[in-house]
Amino acid sequence: MDQIRYLKEISIGILVMGIFFIGYFGMSRDPDEGENMEDTVTLETLIDDPSQTTEDEEGGDDAKLLHQEENSQEGGILTVVVDVKGAVKYPGVFSLDSDQRVIDAVEAAGGLTEDADSKGINFAQLLEDEMYIYIPETGEDTTQLSDIIERNLSKETVIDLNSADETELLQLDGIGPSRAADIIKYRETNGPFKSVEELKNVTGIGDKTFERIKEEIKAN
Repeated sequence: MDQIRYLKEISIGILVMGIFFIGYFGMSRDPDEGENMEDTVTLETLIDDPSQTTEDEEGGDDAKLLHQEENSQEGGILTVVVDVKGAVKYPGVFSLDSDQRVIDAVEAAGGLTEDADSKGINFAQLLEDEMYIYIPETGEDTTQLSDIIERNLSKETVIDLNSADETELLQLDGIGPSRAADIIKYRETNGPFKSVEELKNVTGIGDKTFERIKEEIKAN
């Protein structure tokens, strides 16, 4: 009996010790450990989430492309349209780059004719949009042309055939001093132009010349 009682006491002691150790280690564990692990898992998930990374990279690429486009527009080369008339082989309107110069516009018009007087032309001048370049002939009186040589000719300018003086008529493509004088003489002799098509009645003005300038003239 004593032996049985002794075994029971040992069993109870072992059981008590076991409960004690379990309670001790359970209380010593950091209660925030679980929360920290959850936080860690969440952070790693965000870092390793490929969808998040892809979106960030795409956003960065879009911003970079937009910045490059803005820089290109600010510092890029633009296209300008210039009007070259007078003593050149092929007078007309030409599209060139904004970093080109008057000499390039003259070359686009076929170059100077043999009777061109280029002393007063600044061939090194940079081109501007809507620029008007007139090359006079040798011996030509350019007094009346001084205010239109190398100046901008607005696209919205419309010349009235019934009131325009020689200087204004010279702005028209293919119209030189002698042809401008013929237009003025015609209206003085025949009265005001009744329509722009009547301009073809003036000596030396055919269908081709009329087609080039019909959008730039009116007859009021």
